[in-house]
Order: sequence, then C-alpha cells, then structure tokens
Amino acid sequence: MLCVMAASAAQVAAQTEFDNAAKQGHEGAVNELFNIRYHSINPTRLAYNRIQTTGEAFVSYDLTRGDFHDAGTAGNVNNINVQLGGLHHFDRIDVSGYIRYINTSYKNQVWNSTLFLIPKNPFVLADSVASNGNAETFAMGAEFAYRFTKNIKGGLGAGLTVGSMSDQTDPRPKTNTSRFNITAGADATLSSAWVLGLAARLELLSSNLSYTVVNPLINHRYFLLKGMGDYYRRSSSEDSGYQRDYKGTTFSGELSVTFKPSGSPFQNIVLLKASAGNEKATDGGSAYTFKGGDYYFSCLNVKDRLMFSHNERMLHNIILGAEIANGNSDWYDQKKLTDTQHGNISYYEVLRKTRIQKQKDMAVTAEYRFDHLTDGQCDFYASLLTALTNNTLKHYNDNGTQKQQWTNLALNLTVGKHFIIGNGILSAQITTGYVTPIKDRQFATGTNVTGSDDITGIYVTRQFEYASAKRICLGGSADYCFPVAKDVRLGLFGKVLSTSYKDDAQYYAYFKSTSLTRGEFGVYVNF
Repeated sequence: MLCVMAASAAQVAAQTEFDNAAKQGHEGAVNELFNIRYHSINPTRLAYNRIQTTGEAFVSYDLTRGDFHDAGTAGNVNNINVQLGGLHHFDRIDVSGYIRYINTSYKNQVWNSTLFLIPKNPFVLADSVASNGNAETFAMGAEFAYRFTKNIKGGLGAGLTVGSMSDQTDPRPKTNTSRFNITAGADATLSSAWVLGLAARLELLSSNLSYTVVNPLINHRYFLLKGMGDYYRRSSSEDSGYQRDYKGTTFSGELSVTFKPSGSPFQNIVLLKASAGNEKATDGGSAYTFKGGDYYFSCLNVKDRLMFSHNERMLHNIILGAEIANGNSDWYDQKKLTDTQHGNISYYEVLRKTRIQKQKDMAVTAEYRFDHLTDGQCDFYASLLTALTNNTLKHYNDNGTQKQQWTNLALNLTVGKHFIIGNGILSAQITTGYVTPIKDRQFATGTNVTGSDDITGIYVTRQFEYASAKRICLGGSADYCFPVAKDVRLGLFGKVLSTSYKDDAQYYAYFKSTSLTRGEFGVYVNF
C-alpha cells in the first residue's frame, strides 16, 4: 500500500522495495526484507529466501469509492479475491506457485473497454456510455530454482493471467484477454563475494473485444482512440457488432551483480533490466481488416540496493533507482473500398502509415528503510521513499505537434510496528504521501474536431489533471495472526488508503474537493 504508486498509476511508477512490510505473518514480508534478490525476475532468487517452505490461502473483499480517478477507470469497484499459494524447499530445488481468482463488479465505467493493455497504449477502443458491469480474472504461476553445483544455479518460471469483462448497457462490450509469460534464468558464483545473474522473459498478449447492440433504434458511437483525445469514429449504424483484436509481445532481460563478502555486514545488488515490445490492434474480425494502431515501447531500469547491519538489532536498506521509458504509436490512414467482382465485399486499403504519438517517461527514486530487530525478526520499521518523475507526450496530426509535459516530486513515509498480543502477532502500519508538480505543467489536446465531437473537456483534461496534479495520501493497515494448530496460523487483516486531490483544478474543474478511497479486508491461513 503506497501513496506514491496511487499518484503514478499512468506514469513511470515509484515502486517501493517493501510492499509486504505490514504482513509480518506472511513469507513475503520476511523474504523481501532479508533476500536482497527478492524483486529480481530471475527464478534463482528462490534459492536465497529465508523462509523456503510455507503455504497460504486467503480470501479478501476490497472496495474502491470516489471521483478522483482517470477517465477510463470506474470510481465504484468491488472485488472478491481468492488465492492459494506457497513455497517448498527440496534437497536441490526450490519451488513456488500460486493460483488466484478475482471477481469484480463496477459502476459507471466509461472511455475504456479494454483489459490488461499496457497503461500507456493510446489505441484504446471505447464508448462514451457509462455502464455497470463485471469482470473475472484467473491467474496462476509457478517457478523453480535448481542447484546444479555449489556455484551454478538455474531456474524457470511461467505465468498465465486470463480475464473476461462485460456489461449489459448498449453498446455492450465483451472483452476476453490473456497474458502468458515464461522466464529463464541462471546465476554463477564467481568468488566468495561476487555472484553474477542473467534472466530473460517472454510475454504474450492476446485480447478480443466485441460490441453488441440490443436496441438498433439508437445509434452509438465507437471511439478508436489514438492518444491525447484524437480518435477515429465508427458507429453502431455502420457496424453494430464492432470487433477488435490485440496481439502483443514483450521481451525482457535482466543482469544482476551481487556483492556479499564472507563475514561482512554489507551486501549489495545492482539490477539492470531492459524490456521492449509491441501491442497491435486489428479490427473487423472475419468480415474485414482495419488496422487500429501499433504501439511500440521500451524501458530501461537500473536499481541498486545496499543492505547492512552493524549489530543484531538494527538493519538498514538504501535503494536507488532510475528508469526511462519510451513509447511510439503508429496510425494507418485507410480507405474503404468495395470489391464488385467478389460479391461487393468491403475492405480497407492502407494509404500510409504515420507516427502519431511519442512518449518519454523518466524517474529517479531513492528509498531508505530502518528495521529494529528482536531475535532476528523485525519488530519496528520506518521507510522514506522519494521519487522525481518527468513525463512528456507529443501528438502529431493536421493541427501540428501538440505537447503535454509535467514533472512531479513525490514523498512517501511509512512507519510500522509488530506487537505480541496473547499468542498472536498484531502488525500495524501508517503511511502518508505527498505529490506535487515542481514546475509549470504544459497542456495540449490532440483533438482536431469541434463542437460536440470534441472530447477535450470530458476526456483529455481529466487524464492530464489526474496524472499531473497535486495530491496527498493517507493510509493504514492492521494484521493479526495467531496459531490454531501445529504449524497452522489464522489471520485477519484490513487496510485503507485514501488519496485526496489538492490542486487548483485548472484543467478539470470537477476534481475540486474529490478523493478516492480503497479498503481491503480479509482472512488467511498460513500452513
């Protein structure tokens, strides 16, 4: 639970290293603190966990309420989450796995009918009718690490996420999406202090979206968004069952260098990660082929984590990071033609391909965490995270080049304490955050139409204001777990995070005095 992340959902995110800090009864809280490789994509990280054999099942309910959100997200959301997972250590093998199901209901969803696309992809298929609907998500994954020799380890991992989303308000979108990834990695001990790791990941996206109109007497508009409010319009009178397919591929690679001298209180890891890929939209289904836009992206990230302890009661972590991400969006100008020699079949001919939008996002982050330890376990912690992000978006159309730019500074302070109450452990955490622009924001719109067709005031300004505006966050959580049998613990938890808009609503007046609050409550069993 992190305020900075809530402010950066559509940007390069400021990711804390200790997202599980409040969950003292969970392996994630322990392993992410003591395993310096925990956030590597390399499956061999499993071999370095402090807790290597455990299992957990949990059920939770979370809800989101409020009006401070982007244009394509609902402000009234309810989720039921069920998950089963765990770790196991064998002689030379460490394995992990999980299976998760999420059932979501939402109200007043508008301006986005897609599922699991990269957030910066501008080629979104949408309609402007607010609707209530449901989504289901099923995810599963497994990894293992194998010790070939004392100095060589290898690992493999795979994950699959499938989702389905629909609503019952014309025009009625039905979206089915899957993401599959496979990861391979290895590390080699070069000396008593140095370990070199390499990992590679391939991720595939497949998504199908189709509209259905029950009442043909009302003409609905489909917005084939192209970024910054620019769009190509279709309607249900032309194609009541409009269809779109997305296909995507992402390649990622990671190099890690770990330094841990024997007997030294210091250890350090440097992670260098690069990724590149694409997501391409094709419309028309089996009836015709219309290119809905190609999005290409790349990202380079470097992170350094230093962990040290001068005695058995104090542990320090310093994490520095930098990231740069680029996106290029290509649009196809197309002309509709009719083949009179083959039954008057309609098709689209590509006239030209143009680069319609470019994005560049940069971020630098610094985080410090202090832990007070008792018997080798954390009983108090405090962390400070700061992030500086810069976002630039350029859109090209008949009106020339339109540019948006903003630079934000974010601060996040988290304090937590673990208490022994009876035969159980109560974990409590408070977090607060602040995000503010540090220079004048630059706004522009890519909409090149006028009158009622101009969506600048209802879409573009909201997206820009949400991404760039000043806000404050306040959250808290509590987790209590206690033994119910040998090696079995029952836990109850709850957490709340509220983000409040604190800017002047210069671009989107409806954000004045708004907020967004998310709460999650659940029960779990550790075994």
